[in-house]
Amino acid sequence: MAKTAPLLMLLGVLGCDPNVVDAVRDPPPMPVPTTSSSAEPPPASVSPLEISLIHRYSFDGDGTKVRDSKGAAPGEVMGATLSGAGHVTLAGEPSGQYVNLPDDLVSGLGDATFEVWLTWDGGDPWQRIFDFGNSSGGEDAQGRTGTSYLFLATVSTPDEGRMLSSSVLRLAYSQKGVGDEDVCNGPAPLPSGVLTHVAVVIERASKTMSLYQDGVLLNACFLDRPLSAIDDVNNWLGRSNYVADADFSGTYEEFRIYGAALTASEIADSFAAGPDAGL
Repeated sequence: MAKTAPLLMLLGVLGCDPNVVDAVRDPPPMPVPTTSSSAEPPPASVSPLEISLIHRYSFDGDGTKVRDSKGAAPGEVMGATLSGAGHVTLAGEPSGQYVNLPDDLVSGLGDATFEVWLTWDGGDPWQRIFDFGNSSGGEDAQGRTGTSYLFLATVSTPDEGRMLSSSVLRLAYSQKGVGDEDVCNGPAPLPSGVLTHVAVVIERASKTMSLYQDGVLLNACFLDRPLSAIDDVNNWLGRSNYVADADFSGTYEEFRIYGAALTASEIADSFAAGPDAGL
């Protein structure tokens, strides 16, 4: 205390509180950082599939309304009903059974990926997995020809003009009917009687439309024209814009539209996860 007495007297003269002396002489220890087991975990990374997915049709429920679980573009089953077990089965032939999706799903896209899981029952050529576009019959009607469209058919017929001696899975884009088509063929028809995954990728930068089956690239073909040029007022699963083509015979498990060109690895991952996967 003898050493601090002068300091206490000086503080008293200056009007300071003598009790601060101990605090000045012995400052409190600095807090030690601690960790807590209850701290919030870092957010999980978001799948690239989830980021770019804009429409997802899983065909759940019953009745005729096809719910879009990702976007706001529900469709409708025409001439049939949902199974109640997460799929829709279409009869084929000229049955008038198909899925009608809203207008303008395609023409508003730049890059895009269309992905489907389905089982084809076989039958006549030119059955459409999907056909997005218009016909000479106009909106909501088939015609004597398609006008502008993007379609995917289960199997074509041999095509001498394109040096094809066999029937194959066919993807086609046109702005002015058959004579204006850009075509991308697979090596064989769509397999029948087995659940199959098919994806179509449109990418502007590389000027390609690509065709995948069961996660594997079948073909990548030149396409230097935009989806925005298609008048897509007839957006159909299982029905052609051309009236002479048979309706699709088989079962759809899931159909998706992405607003991006998925990579080969992303498509392989999606195929491996399956149609009912959480993304």
